[in-house]
Amino acid sequence: MRSLGIRSLGIRSLYGPLRYGPLLALVAAATAADDVCASSGPPWFSAAPAAKTYELERAGFDVCALCGGAERLGAVVDVDASHPTEDVAKEVLDAVRAHGVIIVKGQSLSRAEQVAFTAALGEVVVLPHSFEGKDPEPLHPEIQRVTNFFANGTWKGPATKFGAYWHQDGQFWLPPRHNVLSVLHCQSAPPAGGETGFADLRAALATLSKPLRDRAALAHIVASVRDIADFAKGDPEDLDKFPNASHAFIQPHALDGGPTLYVGSPHMVVEGLPTPEAGRDLLTMVLKHATSPSFTYFHAWQPGDLIVWDNTQTLHHSMPYDSSSPDVVRELYRTQARFVG
Repeated sequence: MRSLGIRSLGIRSLYGPLRYGPLLALVAAATAADDVCASSGPPWFSAAPAAKTYELERAGFDVCALCGGAERLGAVVDVDASHPTEDVAKEVLDAVRAHGVIIVKGQSLSRAEQVAFTAALGEVVVLPHSFEGKDPEPLHPEIQRVTNFFANGTWKGPATKFGAYWHQDGQFWLPPRHNVLSVLHCQSAPPAGGETGFADLRAALATLSKPLRDRAALAHIVASVRDIADFAKGDPEDLDKFPNASHAFIQPHALDGGPTLYVGSPHMVVEGLPTPEAGRDLLTMVLKHATSPSFTYFHAWQPGDLIVWDNTQTLHHSMPYDSSSPDVVRELYRTQARFVG
């Protein structure tokens, strides 16, 4: 494992007053020592460093072919998520802002406790019922079931997939409501495979060549909820609630102002370049760059793992596993919190 020290970077607020004044003050205290952009390179890549130092989760990296080499993703944060006090929430929010992805180990949360933990981080996001894959969690509309079994215990079959492509959650929300954290809690994991991959969009931008960065600075993505594969079976009246959302391809992070890419997914339309083909080519090249080994971290799940990630600065991807038998169970529960907007 590796420890990251604290360096400093001035911060600013993108959207005016934030809901989390104490968090902003905590970030400022950790970063006000100088106004030099000392963290534009590795390992922080424009993120204001965290107020605390954390080890990075790298279990199995000595034998794993699917691990990646991200330099800041996957910080291990030691908190009790079942008691989300104000101090716990501040630490989690600061750590995930700085590291993009954090892991809290050894948690055994009830559904209600996961919702309460998520609510401590921001406004809990509730998606329309029809977006939940026709498998809602009983009594908890805030929870999305990421599992190969229905809530009634019926096996979904060997072809079950969800999020099996690189994407950001929440790109279909109009800004600034796209500032969404995802919280994923593991109850059961397959013996092999089934990892969740993450890609660092701050690092990808910091290392992007000047010609590509110049093109990206002109571009914006247009996200349609109808183009998101996981919502393909959404009811028309639910889909109609979401107008197309436009997001700058390069944008400052809402909490510390550091620049990051915002690319959505391969399904996005890219505007702002001379032709639609030029936009498609830019998106393809940038996604290939951002998801290369230098910027990725693949988390091998253990029961009790709780991961929180910031969708505005990371991509994620559900990896395959042997789902040919109902004896193999992958059971995770997702909630989301909007931290700005």
